[in-house]
Amino acid sequence: MPQPAAAAPATTAVFPLRDYDLAATLTSGQAFRWRELDGAWENIVANRWVRLRTDGKQLIAQTREPQIDWQWLLDYLQLQVNLRAIIGEFPRDDIHLQAAIKTCRGLRLLKQDPWETTAGFICSSNKRIVQIQQIIGELCDRFGEPIHEGWQTFPTAERLASLTEADLRGCRMGYRAKYLHATATMIAASEIDLPTIAALDYPAALAE
Repeated sequence: MPQPAAAAPATTAVFPLRDYDLAATLTSGQAFRWRELDGAWENIVANRWVRLRTDGKQLIAQTREPQIDWQWLLDYLQLQVNLRAIIGEFPRDDIHLQAAIKTCRGLRLLKQDPWETTAGFICSSNKRIVQIQQIIGELCDRFGEPIHEGWQTFPTAERLASLTEADLRGCRMGYRAKYLHATATMIAASEIDLPTIAALDYPAALAE
């Protein structure tokens, strides 16, 4: 998918949509910071505030700062992935996959930041989505960096490693604080390199 035509950096870009259900994707339990407001969706992606809405078969993206390259958003939303080609490889005799195609058409996988994804799913253990959203919201409000009105960045592993388990428990995450703090400490100490793991093929990443 080509970048939107623009003669200069812009705060708005329009992308074609095909087999993409934005609302279903953003509320499916993959990411926990998207907020719906006046028919649009807001979040921090790649340390940028972004507002998304759909208009027929188009996606309209808005940022605070002018953008030259929108690849960060294309990657996150996986807009360049051909869903029909993937579905075409599904076994036609698998009744469960075929049922999923009918009921979840347009539901996509997001390519999120590895650290935010890891932290989010540590906090998700035995929690409903609304509770996970509350935990992540408090975590960002308390320990993230202000980036836009009412929005903070997701706190880095180094930031969380500098805190105590009690600090994290203050975000209503309970016993999960122990595991989040331990993981953040390992990443901050370079015992785990999430970007390197993310770049591996699946068998190698799974082994690591």
